Amino acid sequence: MSIEPAFGRLRDSKHTGENRCLSCTINNIAVTLVISIWLWVAWPPAAVAFGAIALGVIAFRGYLLPRTPWVVAEYFPGPVQAMVELLTPPAGDSGDEHTVSVDTEQVLIESGPLKPCAEIDDLCLTPTFREAWYDRMASISADDAERAALLETLETDGEIAYVDHGEAFSAHVDGTSIGQWESHAAFVADLALVRELPRWVPQWETFNVVEQGTIIRGIRVFLDLCPSCSGQVTPDQETVESCCREHTVLTLTCDGCGARLFESVAESSERGVV
Repeated sequence: MSIEPAFGRLRDSKHTGENRCLSCTINNIAVTLVISIWLWVAWPPAAVAFGAIALGVIAFRGYLLPRTPWVVAEYFPGPVQAMVELLTPPAGDSGDEHTVSVDTEQVLIESGPLKPCAEIDDLCLTPTFREAWYDRMASISADDAERAALLETLETDGEIAYVDHGEAFSAHVDGTSIGQWESHAAFVADLALVRELPRWVPQWETFNVVEQGTIIRGIRVFLDLCPSCSGQVTPDQETVESCCREHTVLTLTCDGCGARLFESVAESSERGVV
């Protein structure tokens, strides 16, 4: 029997991985440390054994002490939990020195891809940009070589490695993340934007890679037809529960094929979980 599947069966996905509550984890590690110190004074081998078992339980189950999620949600103030999340970098964050200082809407309105809608108080794609963008997507899809096209667009000598996360996937060059997408359809949309936006935005090359990514992600929400199946695109929101919080996620999904084009956490709230 493989060790990895066995460990996978032990893991509680409701309280680990993306759903891990950092406040719960820190709380339980602190308790483990205190008990281990106390045991070390009495009998060091017991301290080592307890510490190893406790950390294993926290790693695979999310927490050691019963009802920890409820206690944290009930007694840890919201600002404390928010600070813990703020001080803990997301997975894969290497402390990139690039910062985002671009006003996406202003850039896209001034350069032409977006304009105020005629009938509603919102922004819409300009017909000319919409046509150019969809032509690019059709051309990329017809070539059936989207990942090769990304290598050509990046103009890098390194090899791109792709890591699949279900329908979503990420791309890396020499161990450095260069992007992640909710689906193949979202990837095609972004690749087309990388090729089309420099024709519209005069200062495109002056933006750093993070700012360019912000602009691309900002305009992707205006898709109305799916790049993969040409079906209608439906905006929606769903509630995702983690250990101590609920997150409202805004989504864009293709009606015809179910491809996820966009998702973004809108808000979070405390909740109690037994």
